[in-house]
Amino acid sequence: MDEARRLNTYTYEEYLAIDQSLPEGERCELIFGEIHVMAGASAAHQDAVLNIATLLKNLTRETPTCKARIAPFDIKLQCRGTTHVVQPDVMLWCASTERPCALFEVLSPSTAKKDKGVKKELYELCAIPNYYLVDPENHIVDHYRLLEGRYWYVRGFSGGEMLSLTPCIEGELEVEAFFEGLE
Repeated sequence: MDEARRLNTYTYEEYLAIDQSLPEGERCELIFGEIHVMAGASAAHQDAVLNIATLLKNLTRETPTCKARIAPFDIKLQCRGTTHVVQPDVMLWCASTERPCALFEVLSPSTAKKDKGVKKELYELCAIPNYYLVDPENHIVDHYRLLEGRYWYVRGFSGGEMLSLTPCIEGELEVEAFFEGLE
């Protein structure tokens, strides 16, 4: 194995050792063999995460096969023989415990490049049906849907528009509620 490449490629077992050695409160992800240490979140980021999770929690009350989760919660994805570990901001699990039906990443200056790049690529490769990029600065939610193994951009949602979560779950979320009370 090429030693230069080996320095940047970690196995799942190596990831676990690194993750366990981090100081309390620090988190990391394993994406395409690279370790990504995660910075602390801003108040606006956390407010948006809480808003989205609350909306999903209310929506899933009537659908016992669906459950909302928030980070820190490790998702271990196995795609094409490689193990990846990610902690999306908000997750919607419906019927399947293997993979979430929808993932929401709240953009921040420190995560936007990763969320729009390697994480989007990973979620597409690992067949996550719906991916939402939530932009708290511009109050826009970009939706990507998996069709025939590729993500297709559905569109950006904003203002008083309603965001449908079909086929994951019946119901809609008011986009502006994602951004309510952001600091």
